[in-house]
Amino acid sequence: MSGLEDAFARLTAALEAGDLDGFYGMIAPDAVIMDEDLPFRVDRAGFQDHIAFHGPGNWEGFAWKPQQMRFAERGAVGTVTGFAMFRGKPKDAGFRLRPMMFSQGWARTAEGWRMTTWHQSPVVGHVSTPSPG
Repeated sequence: MSGLEDAFARLTAALEAGDLDGFYGMIAPDAVIMDEDLPFRVDRAGFQDHIAFHGPGNWEGFAWKPQQMRFAERGAVGTVTGFAMFRGKPKDAGFRLRPMMFSQGWARTAEGWRMTTWHQSPVVGHVSTPSPG
C-alpha cells in the first residue's frame, strides 16, 4: 500500500468512526471542495459548517463507502478517484442512498498527505450510454 493509499484509508476510517476531528485533520484548510449536496465551492471550514448544519444528532447512522478506487502518486501530489455510496438514515424520515463518482487531489506536506481538492457528483448526472455514431 502506498503512502497515499494509507492516507486515504485514515481519512475514511476517521469518517467511519465518526471522528470528525481526525477526518477534518486530513483535509488542507484551503482545500477546494465541491460536494454533491452543495451548489457552490467551499474550503475545509465551509465543509465543516455544512456537516455541522446536518448535525450528527439528526442521524441514526450514515456511511460513505468508496469503491473501485484508483490511486496515482506523482512526487508530492496524488489523486484518488472512484465510486462511492452515501448511505444515511435520518432520525425523522426515510433513508438516503446516493451513488456518486468522486475525485480527490492530495499533496504531501510536512505533516503527511493532506487532501486539497474533493469533487463528488451523483451518478445520475454522468453519461451512462455512448452518443449515437
